[in-house]
Amino acid sequence: MSTPEEDRPDLLARVDELAAGAWVLAALAAALHAEEGEIGEEHGAVLGAAGLAGRTAGGWRLHPAHRAALDALPGHISWMLGQAADAAARRPGGAEEDEAELIADGEASGRAVDALLDRLASLEPDLADRLRRPGLRFLDVGTGTGAVAAAVVARSPRARAVGLDIDPRLLRLAEGRLAARGVRERVELRRQDVADLAEADAYDLVWLPLTVLTPVAARRALPRVRAALRPGGWVLATSAPRGRGLGTGGELGEAVTRWRLARAGVTPWGPDELAGHLAAVGLAEVREIRMPPPATAVVAARRPR
Repeated sequence: MSTPEEDRPDLLARVDELAAGAWVLAALAAALHAEEGEIGEEHGAVLGAAGLAGRTAGGWRLHPAHRAALDALPGHISWMLGQAADAAARRPGGAEEDEAELIADGEASGRAVDALLDRLASLEPDLADRLRRPGLRFLDVGTGTGAVAAAVVARSPRARAVGLDIDPRLLRLAEGRLAARGVRERVELRRQDVADLAEADAYDLVWLPLTVLTPVAARRALPRVRAALRPGGWVLATSAPRGRGLGTGGELGEAVTRWRLARAGVTPWGPDELAGHLAAVGLAEVREIRMPPPATAVVAARRPR
């Protein structure tokens, strides 16, 4: 059996390895808005060694495929590194993103939900029919900048949505974004907590991202969402994603995600736990919808007819 003194060099080597990964992320974030020739030699060498950049006649540059993927979330890496630094210093989590990042994140969410609905519609004829109905009613919980609501109402000429959020800054951004897309009159914005929802038999489809709710609010919200659905209506709920390949079986990635969410004060349930809660409030046909990584885990359920 090894002694603590014998294990110490191995631990320090592991710390160095993990720290190098953090520096690679920092290098990636710093290079995101750099033009060709603006990435220094040492900076570029870090990205090159990680397989993220290549040397050209004009200097180092990010591989185009990586840049295209990261352009969708321009501030995400630096925000995540800031959150990790806060955790290391035992500072509270949940720091605010700036407006440009919020808008970019919202647009990415809108595209992701659009793709999810296409996938679900191909699997579920009833949902495909509901999405085409002129009178579709949609509830967007944690509407943020309104991108998800806009994507859904754009599918049907007379579809209408209600977007809930408790953050007045986000609701202000949503006003402008919805107006710019020409759907403001079809989306009602409310400053309201979903845990206080009191409607019954009102919606055909509910988008419920639990990663914007505290665990207490999530537990209070689920029976209210069930009541707010029309018979046969669908809820699409998101949870902490399964591991993404970090560590054995993705366990490290999953554990990091759940800790990060818990520090931010939001619900860290995984998809299996979420499915159990949905079934417990009387929703049926509960199942996870597998999406390509790095998508958030999505669990679908229906109110019985």
